[in-house]
Amino acid sequence: MNPLFDCHRVWVADIFADGLHGPSLTAQPAAIAAVDATPLTPALRCAREPDEVIGWRALCSCGGWHGRTWLRAENPVDHDPGHRRLHCPSGRLDTSATTLVLAEWDYHRVEMQALIPVRLAYEDSVSAQQRLVEAVRFVRSAGASWAAIGQVSGLGSAEDAELRFGPQACDMC
Repeated sequence: MNPLFDCHRVWVADIFADGLHGPSLTAQPAAIAAVDATPLTPALRCAREPDEVIGWRALCSCGGWHGRTWLRAENPVDHDPGHRRLHCPSGRLDTSATTLVLAEWDYHRVEMQALIPVRLAYEDSVSAQQRLVEAVRFVRSAGASWAAIGQVSGLGSAEDAELRFGPQACDMC
């Protein structure tokens, strides 16, 4: 699997009136995290009753994305997926309702796929930077001057090359 996707797994969270949320796929609702996705300590995690669920949202395990909130409609006549209201008397989502809540995640997934070239280019640039630093260290140990390194690296001067690749600068490489 691509490392860019390793931290992207979707799940549906139950939302409770106090702002806590937990996984909706469990048989018994439970609050496991705060509204800002900060995990609760084991001592603060607690089971909830299904009627305490006030809504749902899709969350990504990356922590940087969440879908919009879907509210729980108490009455069947208030069921309106177009306005993000789902009638779910048990407080547990069925398969079709779960699919609705998860649909937004596809946009996040597509965005991550679109970013693959950026990630690959970044990884290439980091690798090239490391190879460049290693090459400078090697040629310096073989006696190359800072002026020669500045010329071939495009930095132009010995001073610029030493600033860029010297011992104090290489500590940051």
